[in-house]
Amino acid sequence: MGKTGLTILYIIGATIALLIVTFMGLNWYTNHGEFVVVPSIKGKSLFDAKKELNDYDLDFMIADSTYDDTKPPLSVLDQQPAKGAKVKADRKIYLTLNASSPPSVKIPFIIDNSRRQAELILNSWGLKVGNISYVPDMAKDAVLNIQVNGKIVKPGSIVPKGTMIELVLGDGFGNQVAEVPPVTDLTVLEARAVLEAVHLNIGMLFADGTIEDTLAAYVYDQDPKFGQAKNLGPGNTVNLFIRQLGGDKKE
Repeated sequence: MGKTGLTILYIIGATIALLIVTFMGLNWYTNHGEFVVVPSIKGKSLFDAKKELNDYDLDFMIADSTYDDTKPPLSVLDQQPAKGAKVKADRKIYLTLNASSPPSVKIPFIIDNSRRQAELILNSWGLKVGNISYVPDMAKDAVLNIQVNGKIVKPGSIVPKGTMIELVLGDGFGNQVAEVPPVTDLTVLEARAVLEAVHLNIGMLFADGTIEDTLAAYVYDQDPKFGQAKNLGPGNTVNLFIRQLGGDKKE
């Protein structure tokens, strides 16, 4: 065999040897070429997730955290790579944890906004609308103050995300008062119309005898009486004493 042939053989041999050494090195570096199937650790506590990953010769890193009030604190919400992925031993699994407490947010300024506007703004800030109450004020459905657990709080106050914000709204009547109108000798239906015209409602109905048709029965007395009671605020009630139409009227 000539020099040229020997040279070619030498090159081929050297190349094969280099490939063998390289392969052996890679095989050693990657833990003999073995793969690990990533287990599912979503929903598990950080302690249990760490233990299970360690059993699989895997490491972990907390990549992110968020808050979900339906999941246990410090539980795993997400993992990357996902369950079933094949990775090399000692590979880091990146975890998203459920924070132990919700993030804090400022209560936005919603005073004088309508109920609908206030609800939209609060929801956009991650806050919830709680109890809604009304107080006398001419600004109907306008937010007059805000409360948390029954205590007035100021816009800009720091609260946990998801907090229930209670709204105190104007009823649209203010401190208006209505003089009690006379409704005796009217049917219940007519009396209701008269009372509603001044923002009052029928209270209790006290029947004298058998009543076949309540709305058609006539009113023979009322409480408070016309001219004897102090003025009532909107929404207050007047009790009616009724009798079947055609019966004798009481004086």
